[in-house]
Amino acid sequence: MTWLRTLLNVVTSEAVLEPLLAVILGYGIRLYGKSRKHQIILDTTVDIVDYIEEHYKEWGIKGSKKMDKFLEMFTEEFKKQTGRRPGKKELETAKIRAEAHVQRIRRQNNRK
Repeated sequence: MTWLRTLLNVVTSEAVLEPLLAVILGYGIRLYGKSRKHQIILDTTVDIVDYIEEHYKEWGIKGSKKMDKFLEMFTEEFKKQTGRRPGKKELETAKIRAEAHVQRIRRQNNRK
């Protein structure tokens, strides 16, 4: 049992505990940032796709022009919420989610 007490004393010492807590805190902040960014992409994508689907006819756009409009609006909204423009991976993720959302809408409309 003395080895356990020694280990506990080492782990709870200030020299070990402070850096350990800093690493754990940094990791937690990083995970939160990724989670927040992911949630922004999800929420923004769905909202913008729905908005475009409601208005594309009155704007006179269709086909790839709808995706161009989506990317423009997504970039603006992402920048408002994060303070920076989305990166290439974030734009790709948003495009895939937008296309999937449109397909779900079409499948639901075809069932009616």
